[in-house]
Amino acid sequence: MSKLARAITVALVTIGFAASAQAATYVVSAKNLSFDAQLARKVEAAGGTITARLPQIGVVLVESSDAGFAARAAKIPAIRSAVRDITVQYKIPEAIADTGADFANPPASGEDDTRFDLQWGSAAIDVAGAWNQGYRGAGAIVAVLDSGVVCQHPDIAPNLLPDSTSFATGEGLCFTVPGAFNHGTHVAGIIAAPDNAFGTIGVAPEAKILAVKVLSASGSGDFAWLIEGLVYAADHGADVINMSLGADIPVNGRGANEVAELVNAIKRAVKYARSQNATVIASAGNDARDLDHDSGLKICDTDGCYVANLKAFPAEVPGVLAISATAPIGWATAPTTTSYDNLASYSNYGQSVIAFAAPGGDDSYPGNENCLVGGLTRPCWVFDLVFAPGGYTSPTIVNYFWAAGTSMAAPHVSGVAALIIGKHGGEMSPGEVEKILRTSAEDLGKPGNDDIFGTGRVNASRAVEL
Repeated sequence: MSKLARAITVALVTIGFAASAQAATYVVSAKNLSFDAQLARKVEAAGGTITARLPQIGVVLVESSDAGFAARAAKIPAIRSAVRDITVQYKIPEAIADTGADFANPPASGEDDTRFDLQWGSAAIDVAGAWNQGYRGAGAIVAVLDSGVVCQHPDIAPNLLPDSTSFATGEGLCFTVPGAFNHGTHVAGIIAAPDNAFGTIGVAPEAKILAVKVLSASGSGDFAWLIEGLVYAADHGADVINMSLGADIPVNGRGANEVAELVNAIKRAVKYARSQNATVIASAGNDARDLDHDSGLKICDTDGCYVANLKAFPAEVPGVLAISATAPIGWATAPTTTSYDNLASYSNYGQSVIAFAAPGGDDSYPGNENCLVGGLTRPCWVFDLVFAPGGYTSPTIVNYFWAAGTSMAAPHVSGVAALIIGKHGGEMSPGEVEKILRTSAEDLGKPGNDDIFGTGRVNASRAVEL
């Protein structure tokens, strides 16, 4: 049993398309990347009510309680598909709570943000080297498509943009459960917690956060929410879009054609975001799977069993940079000599999928003895996890958490991308950003692209030199 339950078991999309007396959401895609008012009227005439029109990607979202709506809409000549939306249960890591001039890296930074010395990930990618060159992400906007944020957290609020929003039905943007871990806050804090003499510091502490809630409090989310979130982020100036979320999509078996159409809508949204100069980054997934050989999983349900071929979603969507996770083993016992670059025990890998590696944390250290780092005494293995903001216990007491996952690796890369974009004036094409990330990454493992590190583990200091 893992010391920290990371919820890394395979979680498949629940596929259910049975007719229902209640209104259901449908994703309707046009054959072309447009959706004019005339076509919208034809869709509504088929028995649905359009709740969102996204002509940028040729998609509308429709509510209908008519079991025959999808079949009728699909027969409209200009329509490619009309499929019922699916709720995805994403894999969200659990966490451990902690309350409570020239720059140098942890664990002896001398920083007045007193928890910065717990952030070994910043040392692993040399954020201090980037800051010392004068680059801290100013001018860059990073959209965090996740579970919302603790809006009042002092390591979130100063950089949180007012047009942050929620697409999760019935749930607001701001996380309001005292004492609980909020995944989106942890991710946003890794990227852009401000340097404010309090708590932690993000990789790009002067970047702005556009929080876009596409996950419920339980970690589930509809395809429609993610589609809307991607388009919204692109239309609201996001230079980087971070998706620290993942699920396994079966590409064969019952319902696979419908799933493929929903994924195609996501592909359109990613392509549109890139056309608006947003670099799209996602976690690779926490199943310790070789994504180059993703097949052979036996799945059984009430209709029988079949062998599924899987895709990591959204990591394997074209145009998305998939990030694997690295970690030290026993950093607290020897912080100046311990390698940061072990593949995390849970991280997915695969040469055809992984773009880059970054700090994600792990609990592989075998001992249970205590260590002292940054003024805190904890079991030594705890310090190998990633430390960042994560919640609050009262309006005046905020929490920080240790967590591990590719969810934590992706925002390290998003932060480096923000540093690059900030250096270059706040507007760059994804191709330009990716080229700098590739050129500056530390080529670990076998020379060139490899299963574990992709092009390499990102390096903030080298990235802003280019």
